[in-house]
Amino acid sequence: MRTLSILLAALALAGSATAQRRGRIGPTMSIIAFEDERGTHNYLSWGATFALLSGDEGEIGLAASRYADLSSSTCERQMTFFGAESNYYPVGAGGIAPFASTALGLARVLDQNPGLIPLGCNTSAAASSEIGFGFGMGVRLNFGSQVAGLLEGRFFQVPNSAMQTLEGRANFSFLLGPPRESQIMSGTLGPTVGVLGRLSGAFEGRGPTLGVRFRRDTKKAGSLGLQLDYAPLRVTSSCTSGCEPFAIFFAPGYEPSLRPSWGRIYADLGVLLAGFPEKGDDRGMAQGVHGGLGVDILSGRSLMWNLNTRVLWMQRATASDRDAFLLQAGISLSPAIESR
Repeated sequence: MRTLSILLAALALAGSATAQRRGRIGPTMSIIAFEDERGTHNYLSWGATFALLSGDEGEIGLAASRYADLSSSTCERQMTFFGAESNYYPVGAGGIAPFASTALGLARVLDQNPGLIPLGCNTSAAASSEIGFGFGMGVRLNFGSQVAGLLEGRFFQVPNSAMQTLEGRANFSFLLGPPRESQIMSGTLGPTVGVLGRLSGAFEGRGPTLGVRFRRDTKKAGSLGLQLDYAPLRVTSSCTSGCEPFAIFFAPGYEPSLRPSWGRIYADLGVLLAGFPEKGDDRGMAQGVHGGLGVDILSGRSLMWNLNTRVLWMQRATASDRDAFLLQAGISLSPAIESR
């Protein structure tokens, strides 16, 4: 138990809230998974990102990426993407900072593959300009006051083209400008496990959820919470393929609290993003809200147990039975936060 306390305390210290410099700039590398008639293929891309913190929880920026070769045949397929990006940091941008990302921009696409291999390449195909968008989740790791690294997984799509992909991105940034003082106070994080029960809709849990829970107090009333879960699911309605998908839940929330001497009682309300990485009707991101109740119970002076239950609502990508309601109950262990 002492070793566990030391490890959790080290994680909490790594995630402590500090003043962050306002800007960052640096190169971005990605691995994109592209599916065509030949199967699934992975390709590298390179680019750069410039971003500015707009608040404790927000960051906006510009990014450019070059996908020089996306072809699994002799046909030429490439893309250049210029876009505006937004990262949402529900527990602040300091230390270890998870985030949800969105991107919207212009994709310049050249695709000589007509989709029918016997016909060969369409060498007369011209590049076209399309709107592209992406959304995903990631974590920012700050190394002192000068350098930050970002790891992100996202879904990326360019309508009116064959670009519907999963992408893993890594960014190395130099931090610029004067520090921006945060309104967020000390925080903690720890592993969590839970169960899912079906309320209505076509989804139910087929195993325990596993993840991590973050919490930060603010100088204002209440706390900011975030829970990331790996959730194995089962489709309960008529299904022919992909009947046991898994999802990644990203659930930030605001937690107004009461603070008795033994811990904390709180309500939780926030948005819900559910990413479905596997190919199928639901591939992509479902969105919704979550709300519930929880307690933090102090265990000695260094550890804290969290018990919570909440209702999850999300809209699926499929046209039928779009709304899914689930009940999640969970337990988590993390380093204790001193009472304000």
